[in-house]
Amino acid sequence: MTTPTPPIGFLALKNARHLSPLYATALLVSALLLFWIQPLFTKMVLPRFGGSPAVWTTASMFFQVMLLAGYFYAHLISQKFVLRTQVLLHLALLAAVFLVLPIGLNGILPQSDAQTPIVSLLTLLMICLGLPFFVLSATAPLLQKWFSHTSHADAVDPYFLYSASNIGSMIALVGYPVVIEPALGLARQSMVWAGGYALLAVLIAVCAVNAWHQRDTGATLVAPVRDTAKSAVHWPQRIRWMLLALAPSSLLLGVTQHISTEIAAVPLLWLIPLSLYVLTFVNVFARRPLVRHSWMLKLQPMLVLLLALVWILNTYFSVFILHLAAFFVTAMMCHGELARTRPDASRLTEFYLWLSVGGALGGTINAVAAPLLFSSILEYPLAIGLACMLRPAPQKSANPVFHWSDIAFPLVLALAFTLLISASIRPFAHGAMGVVVYLQAIGLVLYLFHVRPIRFGLGVMVALIASPILHLPDHVLERHRSFFGVHTVLQDKSEKFHVLMHGITIHGAQYIAAGKRLEPTTYFHRDSPLGQLFFVTDAHHHIKRVGVIGLGVGTTACYRKPGQEWTFFEIDPVVVRLAKDTRYFSFLRDCAPDAKIMLGDGRLSVKAMPDRHFDLIIIDTFSSDAIPMHMITREALALYFQKLSEDGIVMFHVSNQYLDLAPVLANLAAAAGLAAKMPGPHLSLPPDDPLAQMESRWIAISRRAQNLALLESQEGWVAATPQQGARLWTDDFSNVLGALK
Repeated sequence: MTTPTPPIGFLALKNARHLSPLYATALLVSALLLFWIQPLFTKMVLPRFGGSPAVWTTASMFFQVMLLAGYFYAHLISQKFVLRTQVLLHLALLAAVFLVLPIGLNGILPQSDAQTPIVSLLTLLMICLGLPFFVLSATAPLLQKWFSHTSHADAVDPYFLYSASNIGSMIALVGYPVVIEPALGLARQSMVWAGGYALLAVLIAVCAVNAWHQRDTGATLVAPVRDTAKSAVHWPQRIRWMLLALAPSSLLLGVTQHISTEIAAVPLLWLIPLSLYVLTFVNVFARRPLVRHSWMLKLQPMLVLLLALVWILNTYFSVFILHLAAFFVTAMMCHGELARTRPDASRLTEFYLWLSVGGALGGTINAVAAPLLFSSILEYPLAIGLACMLRPAPQKSANPVFHWSDIAFPLVLALAFTLLISASIRPFAHGAMGVVVYLQAIGLVLYLFHVRPIRFGLGVMVALIASPILHLPDHVLERHRSFFGVHTVLQDKSEKFHVLMHGITIHGAQYIAAGKRLEPTTYFHRDSPLGQLFFVTDAHHHIKRVGVIGLGVGTTACYRKPGQEWTFFEIDPVVVRLAKDTRYFSFLRDCAPDAKIMLGDGRLSVKAMPDRHFDLIIIDTFSSDAIPMHMITREALALYFQKLSEDGIVMFHVSNQYLDLAPVLANLAAAAGLAAKMPGPHLSLPPDDPLAQMESRWIAISRRAQNLALLESQEGWVAATPQQGARLWTDDFSNVLGALK
């Protein structure tokens, strides 16, 4: 009995050698589109749902779940249906996607609570993006499975095509902020993306026709006939695949959060570890890997050991590089083990399914579980330890994989740390000799552990978790964690201030001495641009209502005058709780006890206020690298002035180590016909206490220049200069790279 020829057989390639570049191109384009659509659509919904990390977290969870669903679909149809049915079903799904293109909100506006956008956001994601993302997610395993049915010489081991898929991912994640975002608005991106999808649909159709045309006689079965003993996969192997995917996935998020909150809050820093992560897949699944797996196995324990010794030294660039190097080599080791233990092509889709399960679990643990369970970023050292435990046991070792001593020895190490902490023995406080003895002891113990994977992993966990506690400065008073980051309350070295830190960024400080408790400090001191604004407005303007987006520790409340109505907008409930904790901060209680505090995204919360309500709006949300771009767009500025009185002023705090947001705001003000002023050169004596006065940049914007004239005449403010030729930031367009200093 002959198998029917595909109705579009003219697309079939005559030479099977041409199939490899065809399939590789399709996989590359598919991955590029998959990585492109994620930031594209998330930026679309951001102004409607706020800048809350809950939005990003919810979207990330959706993408992970849909990726898992796509892999499950690919596995299911490849196991249950013959090749012809697989092809027809998937081509039908590809065609159905055109019904929802171009990607957009399409007039769908579900009701959203600013504090709990999860249900409505998931609904929107599923309606607008569910089908395209699902179909794209299935591409990598399904095309590789089809390729295994062809007569190509490499059909027996099609995993090399996964490298092409990851190259596409790399192009998208680097190209989006560098090329796509600066060049195209969201609407234009959506149209170009639709064109890219049309190209992909053609490529997949050609792949399908050629898989059908090139298949061998066994391809008409549900799966090719294989050596059952060789292709059998048992549950321990499946669990190991899942864990080998879980550890690098968790490490990716852990190292990104650690270096961005503890070492350097650099914009787009997430690109580096994510690029390294994708690069490991490109290498290990290549036909001829450039980096050998054996090299990674030898190098990984040494890098982890070195990282454990310098774990608390977060002020050096070399430590930053070491974190990235240890992450890259560890991810390479785990993914190399996946590539080494991959099954034959008959189990390909199942293999990718377990990789997807592990990746989704790793992301969920970091994004959802860890902020609820830990007060610091403990998931990062735990993931490092897990990866070490997954190292293959030495082949020449006659000992079993697990021995009771693999638990006992790390427990002894934990006991030693506990005794040092209980006795308040700080090795770094005992001079060079204390440091040398401590580091040699830890280094020797971990080195002796490294030949036993489980023992080594547990030992690394103990060392990485206990070291910060052992060397923790006595002035740390509290530490809390939320979806918005890690918040630390500490007493500074001079013992004059209580300070709130968000990662490495100061979010406010208050004098401990009773006589100075009401004195504004840090970026808000009386000689700061904000202090200057209040000085001239108190004397010449009558401000009745003030809105402050960004609470911090409530320092700005010190400027409240009797009879004024103040409203604070804060997205993080942990910040609100700490600002109200009078053991550390009393600005709210002492200066504005009747102030309203509205919890939720600032832009959405302000939108709910009556028009012309405020005389002054202070926007203090641009800290560190966490730039809520939806707060600094043309539409956002229009909203602020809708809520502002005729002679009102909007005051933006734009201090940032890496970004210059002043030209962005100057352009927006000029386009709207508004007046914008910035502080000019200002001479001030350095304070005795650094936290008392910190340098800051502000921009004041009002409808008319005369509303800001007093600043210009008394405090030397100058007009903010627009940037010629720069494109306006809107809800449709923003360019972070263009704002880099």
